[in-house]
Amino acid sequence: MKKIALPALALALAPFIATPAAAWKGHVVECFDKVYVAPEYRTTKHMVKAAKTTLEYRNGKGVEQVYRMHYPAIYEEKKHLVRPGHYVMRPAPCRKGN
Repeated sequence: MKKIALPALALALAPFIATPAAAWKGHVVECFDKVYVAPEYRTTKHMVKAAKTTLEYRNGKGVEQVYRMHYPAIYEEKKHLVRPGHYVMRPAPCRKGN
């Protein structure tokens, strides 16, 4: 009886043990697109030179005049990296060929 029971048990369990994973067929559940997100920067401005208004005397080509001149402020802008560029997976409609 033992001689018959062991081969029968081995034959019954063979499909579960010997089946490779590649033979199992799956189905598409959801599709995604790989999208690049640009880096994010924060900028700050620092004043280098304040705005000013001055009177200037100019002499040229026989014309002598006094001009009121306005010079705008000069700022230095600095960029600070807040978040580096990265990829995200966005849900997308599934296309044929996948």
